[in-house]
Amino acid sequence: MRWMRCGGRRRRRLLSVVARDSKMADTKGGLFAKTVQKHAGRAKEKILQNLGKADRTIDDVFDEYDANFTRQQTNANRLHKEVSNYLRCCRALHGASKGLYETLIEVYEPEWVGHELLYAQAQNSDMLWTDFCHKLQDQTLTPLTAYQQQFPELRKKIDKRGRKLVDYDSQRHQLENLQRASRRDEYKIARARDALETARTTYEVLNKELYEELPALYDQRIPNVASHLQTLYAAEATVMAEFSKVAKEVEAIADKLTKECAKGTYKVKRTAAPRPLSSVEVSSPQNTTNSPSMWYDEAPKEEGSNSHEVLEGSEGTLEITSPEEAPGSSVTLEAQETYKPIKDSDQTTSPPVEPPGTDVPDLPPSDSQPESDNRPTISAPVAQNKEETGRPYEEIEFEDKKVNGNVSQPARTNGEVLSTKIPQGATTEGLPPGVLYRVRATYKYTREDVDEISFEVGEIINVVEYEDPEEQEEGWLTGVKESTNEKGLFPANFTRPM
Repeated sequence: MRWMRCGGRRRRRLLSVVARDSKMADTKGGLFAKTVQKHAGRAKEKILQNLGKADRTIDDVFDEYDANFTRQQTNANRLHKEVSNYLRCCRALHGASKGLYETLIEVYEPEWVGHELLYAQAQNSDMLWTDFCHKLQDQTLTPLTAYQQQFPELRKKIDKRGRKLVDYDSQRHQLENLQRASRRDEYKIARARDALETARTTYEVLNKELYEELPALYDQRIPNVASHLQTLYAAEATVMAEFSKVAKEVEAIADKLTKECAKGTYKVKRTAAPRPLSSVEVSSPQNTTNSPSMWYDEAPKEEGSNSHEVLEGSEGTLEITSPEEAPGSSVTLEAQETYKPIKDSDQTTSPPVEPPGTDVPDLPPSDSQPESDNRPTISAPVAQNKEETGRPYEEIEFEDKKVNGNVSQPARTNGEVLSTKIPQGATTEGLPPGVLYRVRATYKYTREDVDEISFEVGEIINVVEYEDPEEQEEGWLTGVKESTNEKGLFPANFTRPM
């Protein structure tokens, strides 16, 4: 009996669950069918209204509210979009400014004036950009986002009000059709009136709420826009004023650096003048062409071969004679070096060359060198008989001129002693006032500083006195080009006195 009672309870419980599920399924199915029917009725009503076969309820005041709301929502979305883009650009500009200052600090050398001040201004700029971006985010973009979030909810309510208006027109048309029917069904007419009243009530409730909310929201557009503009441009005016101070400070640092540079504080002093490569002409039996070559380009002579070379130039002659060319000499190690200067009038003629068989005085062998070490005999220094050949600055002799065996007084201009020495052989007569002597360029020179001059080979330069004798540097002259009247420094060993 107990087993039967337990089974009966289970069966009843099972039946109740099945009945409840069936009821819920019927309810869901009914709701779904009702929803589909409602959407179909609205679609049918809209089609009839669009075709002009059914009238619609028109509310001009609400249509104006709706148009204002749509325009206000569009403007709010555009403003929010542009403020967000402005904030992104400010953050990007912050990064660019930070990178620029970091580069300036690296480029600005520590020994330059204002290095610490430049670092401080870079920190100030970074702090100003950070504060400005935070103000834009907190005081402008966040309130604008909250203002923009009101529109989607109201848009849903306006769409719902439009659907309820369509339902109201549909119920009204159904009631009119039932009343115009030939056979009146009072039961259907009563149900249609109840449905019409329900649709009217729902519509009027939504319509009344929107009549209050839409005008209030539309009136908020002015204070909202004014507030956003005020916070945005107040923050921008503040940060721009601070940026102006930073810019003025950086400009003052640059001005100080320019003044110090003009004073010559950071000028690198020249230790020596540039030395051009000297070229020579080698005349040998093997070389029939008169092409110039460098002294170190010649291949070494083989031991035991005949080697007799004569090098000619504007400074003298160099004769190299191997010991094998002196048949009457029994000395294996010979060396003789003599320098024969050539006068300016004799530069066009070649100096005499000693014949290979000329006897050379015997020199005693040196104890410090082996007897097998055979060296050529040197008779004169090497030089090139060309006007373009430059001379090292150390070879240019600056000596006081002697007149009748007496040393002349130092050169003077308007009674002042000149600090620039006049080289030997330079012409000082018949020159314009202030010109010490003239030189001709033997090499092309391109200036490497703003206070220098450039010139081509053959240009004539008038040498003048230094403006400040204390700034005179060894190996450099001050001159004025005759062709362009350009004045500046130039290396002396690139020119030759006239």
